[in-house]
Amino acid sequence: MVVPKTSTLDITTPPSRWVVLLSKILLVLLILFLLPDLVRAKPKKKNRALENLYNARIIHCETGDCGHLIIEESMNCVTKCVSEKCYSEVKYDVDPLEDGEVDVNRATLFAQCARNELLKERARGRTRQ
Repeated sequence: MVVPKTSTLDITTPPSRWVVLLSKILLVLLILFLLPDLVRAKPKKKNRALENLYNARIIHCETGDCGHLIIEESMNCVTKCVSEKCYSEVKYDVDPLEDGEVDVNRATLFAQCARNELLKERARGRTRQ
């Protein structure tokens, strides 16, 4: 009686070249997909002292010099109070905000300008001491 051979997987035989090539390609693709997450830059740390100083100046202007106005109507007053130089540099003096209007682009430019001005003031204060 003849017993048919059953096919068994022989572990000792090397894998075919195609299997090895496919494995390498998959490994490279996996690395390429994971690499951006591994090398992502850390976000910049904000200067908390500068942020606190900038926010304190805004609060001072909102409650002090411009406190008689409601918030929706006080944005021009507050920006001018925080920094007259930046107020004119960002063209709020030429094209003032309407009541309740929000201009994100100019607000961002103004905030950058005012923070830079505060940094310069702090640096001047340190050199005098």
